[in-house]
Amino acid sequence: MRLSDVECECGALYRCAESETLDGEPGNLHCANCGRIVEAWQTRSKRVYRCVLTPDRSYPVVAPPPAP
Repeated sequence: MRLSDVECECGALYRCAESETLDGEPGNLHCANCGRIVEAWQTRSKRVYRCVLTPDRSYPVVAPPPAP
């Protein structure tokens, strides 16, 4: 099994578990937050996705302080 992270343009983060032994179907992942297609695949391996971070729950981007 391979684990990887996939991020949508809106900032939602998904964890993907891809099986190397179970048969699956080609398909795509739609973002639960904005509806965009995050990832599409043509392989026949089984994939399962879990949303691990939504944009409203992420840390805000903080600008670095100016150089002295």
